[in-house]
Amino acid sequence: MIRVRVNPSSRRLAPLFSLPLDLNGISCSLCQTQSEKGLKEDSLRQQPLDRRTLRGSAGFSLIEVILVIAVVGSVFVMVLPNLGVIGTTEAAGKLSTLSGDIRSAFDLAVLNRKPYRMVFEFNSGDYYLETTDRTDFKIMPESLERELTEDDLRQREEEFNELYEEYKELAGKEVEDEEGETMIPPTSPVLKAFDQLKPPKWTRVNDIEWIGRSLGPYYAIQDMQTEHHARLIRLQEYEDQAVAYLYFFPHGYVERAVIHIGAKLDDYEIDPEEIPYTVTTRPYEGLADVQSGYIEVNIFEDRERR
Repeated sequence: MIRVRVNPSSRRLAPLFSLPLDLNGISCSLCQTQSEKGLKEDSLRQQPLDRRTLRGSAGFSLIEVILVIAVVGSVFVMVLPNLGVIGTTEAAGKLSTLSGDIRSAFDLAVLNRKPYRMVFEFNSGDYYLETTDRTDFKIMPESLERELTEDDLRQREEEFNELYEEYKELAGKEVEDEEGETMIPPTSPVLKAFDQLKPPKWTRVNDIEWIGRSLGPYYAIQDMQTEHHARLIRLQEYEDQAVAYLYFFPHGYVERAVIHIGAKLDDYEIDPEEIPYTVTTRPYEGLADVQSGYIEVNIFEDRERR
């Protein structure tokens, strides 16, 4: 420990003993250190800069830029083909629902023991289910160029009623029985079959299961043919009147049908660049097969074989 004493007059600290200090040596050492430091800095200034140091501070080289572009390009190559995944997923969901609905309508006809029909509106892609209490309903195969419109049905009903009145006149008037108590109406096979001959009344099924069924807005029905059609009904030909029915019968039968579905380009127009789909029915199984592509199908092939 170094003891110090205070000089009262100067109030400065003074050591009790003094240490020999070589100030000249210290100053020389400091000068030598500063000199060496200066020499090192001069040597660094004179040496050329390393290329790696320049590369890190000057930015990306041409090779690095080319590599980045190549990586980005490869990513686009992988991603662009998958941009159609959304459309493919949309089609898969819609077609799966349609296939299930065909089976559901088939089961309803068998369980409820009455006819059903699916109504397809081509342009919008909407479809729904209708039913009738007429169990004796029958269809004539290959008879229609297109489905009848509401005006057509109204006109047919008026013509049928007029024809019925003519038959009533031909059958004669009512006559009294021998006792004169009751009137006997005229008898005629046509008059007896009146209820069976007039067109059936169809009512829409409003169950929750059948609300909002549609292939749209991205898909529409390009064309369709069932057993009661003489040929394909095409969207571009009939536009807003392009409608088709698919009938289901209580004895376990659905019309053989082919439905071509395509991506919608505009009203009444199918995009030729997109992949279409073909749906065909199995009459006695109530199933629907879905295939990729536009496949031509002869729906009367089974009948021709027999």
